[in-house]
Amino acid sequence: MSAVQLVRATDRRRVPWRNGAGATEEIAVGPGRAAGEPIWRLSVAELGETPTAFSAYDGVDRIFTVVGDHSVALEWPTRSVSAQPWRPLAFDGAEAPRCIPDGPTLAFNVMTDAGAAGADVELVDLGAGSVTTGPDEVMALFVRSGAAAAAVYRAEAGDCLVVRDGAAALRGDAVGLLVRIRVSRNTG
Repeated sequence: MSAVQLVRATDRRRVPWRNGAGATEEIAVGPGRAAGEPIWRLSVAELGETPTAFSAYDGVDRIFTVVGDHSVALEWPTRSVSAQPWRPLAFDGAEAPRCIPDGPTLAFNVMTDAGAAGADVELVDLGAGSVTTGPDEVMALFVRSGAAAAAVYRAEAGDCLVVRDGAAALRGDAVGLLVRIRVSRNTG
């Protein structure tokens, strides 16, 4: 039997960025490693109007998705990318780009320990058909609009459904980000 968790936007735990330059709200974290760092983490970060630098996370893969109204430019020493709302962008967490928002916005982050887990993020429309989670993955749906249901839980815009330890069907008319996390069996 799977464990379904509903994390409402108002229930997220607010924590400062590692570099102190901003704040993020944790949605869910995976099991911890011996060093205390989680194998995976889902969070929503506030991006103000002024440029800032991201925190560096060595050995971490990051999937960054703008979920607010304004796009952002991410700048590294050798390249720059325009991150548009609701379009996932993957990059090495050790790279700490400079972030230049076009206006105040939010970003959904999926961070995984590169040696212990992998993740995929895609924009889905449950109105086109339900999604069933796999038994060997952690799945999350961050709702953009509409509503989604799993088991007895109902998520609305800004909420997140997290499914661990088994399969569950996600139904409804929600549009949102579907996250699939695969944890290595060799991870203790």
